[in-house]
Amino acid sequence: MKQSRFLFALLVITIATFFTSCGPSIKTTSSWVNREKLPAQPIKSVFILAMVYNMELRTNLENDLAAEAEKKGIKAYKSMDIIGPIDLKLVAPVKDVFVKKLNDLNCETVFTVAIIDEKSETRYVPGSAEMYSPYSYGSYAGYGGYAGYGGYGGFGGYYGYTVNLISTPSYYTTDKTYFIEGKLFDLKSGDPLLSIQSKASNPSGIEKSSKQYTQTLMDEIKELNLRKK
Repeated sequence: MKQSRFLFALLVITIATFFTSCGPSIKTTSSWVNREKLPAQPIKSVFILAMVYNMELRTNLENDLAAEAEKKGIKAYKSMDIIGPIDLKLVAPVKDVFVKKLNDLNCETVFTVAIIDEKSETRYVPGSAEMYSPYSYGSYAGYGGYAGYGGYGGFGGYYGYTVNLISTPSYYTTDKTYFIEGKLFDLKSGDPLLSIQSKASNPSGIEKSSKQYTQTLMDEIKELNLRKK
């Protein structure tokens, strides 16, 4: 019986975890388009710069964004290729150097991704209880009613066996929320063309989160329909 109760409790926890993790962890919160400054012709090239210090995250973001740009016929240049895997703080003083290189490549735009805020909140998750109620029929014994009550021993044993609460322990968990901003600039004029703010709640793994973020961006850009006025 204890084993059955344990397995049932494990099933309850697994199902609860599945449903709470199915919701979108990354979503767009706001967006803005500078339609007056959008180029008259479709954008043909973009320099992608993920302004994060985790090299694995930077690599995944730039690769995923570049792949989506290439699908749309846009030539994509990645900072990991142009600048290399160095601390971005060291690049700032020599920014003009790689900007000149981009101009030499006839790159038209720059798309940056930056985490502009991060929040952590620890919350208490109370324990829960579920009813475990197995029912086992005996064999009919004529006018005497049911016989063969199994291990219940009549109503008292049956009641005591079925009314068992399967409890899950309470615990503390820390929720992490990241606020991300993606911005598109005209390289020559420096004018901002597009800004998309997103919120990532408890992102699950760098590779998966990078793909989710990229897909969220693509969906929003498609919705915005980037065309000059």
